[in-house]
Amino acid sequence: MATKKTLKSYETQVTKAKTGYNKAKTTYDANNKKLGELKTQRAKAKTTSEKNTLDKKIKSATQSTKKAKGKVTKTKGTYNKAKSNLAAFKKSQAAERRKDALNTKKKIIAKMQKDKPGYWKAGRPFVIPKYPRSLSSYVYIDNTSESETVTTDLTTNSIAPGQYVNHYTQTSPVQHQIDGKLGGSLISKIKGLKEQFDSLKRWSTNGTEMELHHGQRSSNHSVLTSVAANFDAPRDNAVPVSVALEDVKWAKSEISKKSSKKTTTATGTNTGKKSATKGTRSNSKPKAGKYLTIKKGDTYWGYHVSFGTSIAKLRSWNGFPDKALPIGKKIRVK
Repeated sequence: MATKKTLKSYETQVTKAKTGYNKAKTTYDANNKKLGELKTQRAKAKTTSEKNTLDKKIKSATQSTKKAKGKVTKTKGTYNKAKSNLAAFKKSQAAERRKDALNTKKKIIAKMQKDKPGYWKAGRPFVIPKYPRSLSSYVYIDNTSESETVTTDLTTNSIAPGQYVNHYTQTSPVQHQIDGKLGGSLISKIKGLKEQFDSLKRWSTNGTEMELHHGQRSSNHSVLTSVAANFDAPRDNAVPVSVALEDVKWAKSEISKKSSKKTTTATGTNTGKKSATKGTRSNSKPKAGKYLTIKKGDTYWGYHVSFGTSIAKLRSWNGFPDKALPIGKKIRVK
């Protein structure tokens, strides 16, 4: 009965093949060097007897070098084949893991409908990894608000003569914002809800590809970019949360390598002075909106509750750390 191949066995084959190739190449390099030295001595030889002796040695060294070169070619082929087999095995393993994850996802969907039928029937939004690993890899959000944002940036300086200033645009990925709470049923426990929140944090930190379903809008490819919870007034069956997701797309091709060719620059160009960088928080003019002075105890969550502005927008507008809002500074809240 044939032994089942494992990742370790393929890696062992690669290591063994690489060792054989390196050994063959070392032997070839030594023989080739010796052959070169003999040819140098033959060129300097003066007597016929000395030349004949060196000719015999050169003939023998040439045969040894040729044989060593053939072994290098053979071992290199074995090494490349071993690497190819390892890559193919890893690819097949990844495909198997994805297949297992999709089967797990089907079981999760059935479990979700059984655990919280009310949430499922009401169409409460939930997030789930694209390729989940366990039956607990999902989080329901009892939402109070749900929004979707698309941001398009415009150029602020003309690119070329004859063009209007706002000529070029760059659109950011779609952003989903959901505010609400975890739990809410009589059987919900704060410990389990904190574990769900920890799952959200872990998926966000790891950049795990997620799916967002139910609710008003869905996304099959997204990443959690913001996860926040309020533990100021904990209840036994609910934890207020705010999450933000951003749609992602898979690249269809590798990034083109930068050309190594030198480019010539026409003389007389780029003679103007560089303008000061715009957009920094210290020198940019405040945008229209509602601003407040930060007081002790103020938090993004508090502003979110008071003014209805999502935590993700508060972060993007102000750029202050969540746990260290600078007292006395101005902050935009709406």
